[in-house]
Amino acid sequence: AGPGRTNLETGYQSPMPVSAGEKVLFGKYDGTEVTYNGAKHTLIRDDDVLVKFPSLESSDLDDADVLWDAVLVKVPKIEEEKSSSGILFAKTSSAKKTKSSVGEVVKVGPGRYAYNGVLMEMDVSPGDNIKYRDFAAQEVE
Repeated sequence: AGPGRTNLETGYQSPMPVSAGEKVLFGKYDGTEVTYNGAKHTLIRDDDVLVKFPSLESSDLDDADVLWDAVLVKVPKIEEEKSSSGILFAKTSSAKKTKSSVGEVVKVGPGRYAYNGVLMEMDVSPGDNIKYRDFAAQEVE
């Protein structure tokens, strides 16, 4: 892991949220695959890390730490309704939209650092119900 991101205008260096050897989860299409010491690795940016786990053995989201200004949201299953003729309808779906964009906040990252190094804390807390942009989420299990 590198030293952290440096703001080119102010010189402030944000701390690196992960350390070498930590287990992380990142998006399916994030990163660049490289070979290092004969083994395949993936280079990823700190912004692409979704969560980190306290140990290499753990992969339970209950134990995971959310990074930066990310939010872990529990999304309810889309309930289906059945018409009198037998057609199934999802309450939040239309012909083009099949994913929910509402849910309950489970975990929240510490926030994002401003250009001057001040931590901007999050405006949401665990237990809050939120609406997020359609298709803006990364699904984790």
